[in-house]
Amino acid sequence: MQTAAILLLLICYGAAGYLVWQQRNLIYLLVILAGHVGALLLPLWHLLYAGDSRLSLATFWATLSQPPTLTSILIAGWPHALPAIFVLLLYLTRWWFPGSLTGAMTYVVFLLYHLLIELIGLQSGLWPSRYSPLPFGVPAPLFSAIMAALVSYALLYVLLSIYRYAWTSLILALLPTLLLLSLLVYGLLGAPLWIALALDGVPWAVGLGTASALALLLWAVQIVTGGIRRVE
Repeated sequence: MQTAAILLLLICYGAAGYLVWQQRNLIYLLVILAGHVGALLLPLWHLLYAGDSRLSLATFWATLSQPPTLTSILIAGWPHALPAIFVLLLYLTRWWFPGSLTGAMTYVVFLLYHLLIELIGLQSGLWPSRYSPLPFGVPAPLFSAIMAALVSYALLYVLLSIYRYAWTSLILALLPTLLLLSLLVYGLLGAPLWIALALDGVPWAVGLGTASALALLLWAVQIVTGGIRRVE
């Protein structure tokens, strides 16, 4: 499965290279590179959400000092970037138009896409379960997909906003984007959940953290949808 994921990355690079040559715009290659940069904090997100051990300052710094594997960095190039690139291409060819309804539908499609990736990855052993069991019957893969879809959705908004930038501005604006978005989504919006997990919270505390994190994520989806509606 890792081989297939890396092969898909090479296909994405080939398609992005063709689009760069056709449209004279580096944005397609840069967004894939941004995916690799965004993978730098993957060990931290696994520590916060897997709930395997009580969070402490020592484990936190040990995780930050241990970089992710080369394979995980390579694989991370396409999952968040691919749907955003595809919708950007549809927008530039006038097959997709920004709006409240189209934005909401786009997020739902992104959610289904990331849920499929999550389930395939779990079943194939590409990655272990990255989330602790959640209350209210919320499947952990679904919660993971909700967060990943928001990252891709926010990335789409960034692409729609900056695709006309000059190359230098594109590089400076886009390369750290997925890293910053992951910090926002997994670090900030998901904080009510990972804090409850890190403190070995009782079920009601984890339940409150889950509900609060979901509310923040849905609020962020609305904000991004409003931004996409105002793109033009």
